[in-house]
Amino acid sequence: MRSDSTTHVWQGSFPPPARAITAEKDQGPGAAGVAKSRSGPSLKVFLEYIVYLCVRLMEEVVCLIPTDRRALAVCSFLGRLGFLVARDRRQVAIDNLTIAFGAERSPEEIRRIARKNFEHLGMLSVEFFRLKRWDEQQMAARLVIRGQKNFNLAWAPGSRGIFAVASHFGSFEVLAALSRFLGVRGTLVVTLAPNRFVNRRMMFDRGGADSGLNIIPHRGIVHRVIEALRAGEMVVVLADQRGDDTRAIWVDFFGRKVLANGVFAKFAIEGQAQVLPVRAVRLDDGRYLCEFGEEISVEMTDDPVHDLTVTSQRFHDIFEAWLREYPEQGFWVHRKFRRKGPRRARNGAPGLQPIRMKHEI
Repeated sequence: MRSDSTTHVWQGSFPPPARAITAEKDQGPGAAGVAKSRSGPSLKVFLEYIVYLCVRLMEEVVCLIPTDRRALAVCSFLGRLGFLVARDRRQVAIDNLTIAFGAERSPEEIRRIARKNFEHLGMLSVEFFRLKRWDEQQMAARLVIRGQKNFNLAWAPGSRGIFAVASHFGSFEVLAALSRFLGVRGTLVVTLAPNRFVNRRMMFDRGGADSGLNIIPHRGIVHRVIEALRAGEMVVVLADQRGDDTRAIWVDFFGRKVLANGVFAKFAIEGQAQVLPVRAVRLDDGRYLCEFGEEISVEMTDDPVHDLTVTSQRFHDIFEAWLREYPEQGFWVHRKFRRKGPRRARNGAPGLQPIRMKHEI
């Protein structure tokens, strides 16, 4: 059956701490080169491991809290403290919310949503650390699944893959537990943290060893993802990441022109996949609404840039609708509308050339 297959497109591994801290082989000439190559990488790996131990300590502390409800309350409080302390990110969130809702909400209401958003981000850490420890009974009690008929129809016998489109919205970490609960297998594309040990623990073990997710880094995997979809596999992505000026795809988002990353539309089009939006929303009673939307149609004409733009717009229309429904569960601390510092002139920015996206995102 298709649900029993997975796409193994990344075979990397990380060394255990004792080996990782050893010196790397000399790549420079002479004794000086040996000393430099041994001290530099070793110190970096050692510092990474120290950071990893701090993250592991945080994980154990969070998981020692007796119930998920109490853990969510504690981390919600920490998120509120972050709202008071992280002035730069607080202002980014307020600016983004003002752009999105300034015409319909007061400054006081926008500030309240921004504060609730920081509480939401604090609660994400609970889900990130604890969800892989949920057993079958806990998942059954916490997950409310809607639109499963759409998902079941997509898994019906056929040759098309499933391209599950999510975003940095709601409790997106819960989607890993959802895959384990439904017993499906697939590939999740992630952006790695700058720490090999954190990646191994938090990224590649996401959702637990039996989650059914094959985690792959986002660099250099475009052709592999397309091949997986054409082979009938399922691939999950967070498709709200912004693009860049050199491969510009512009979409409307809350009445503004923003840069989208057209590679996600490229996956859907060239992978000839069925595209399903999926989200997980934290409910007030502590449960999670996991919802599969109806299939998103992709644009397929003789104009590749037009197709990427129209398909990317359809993704963002859904993301915007989600944020309008649950604005406090967005990821407003990310600069979606504006970049920090000087920006290139964008009028008449060249369209995305699909050939340049063959080997990288």
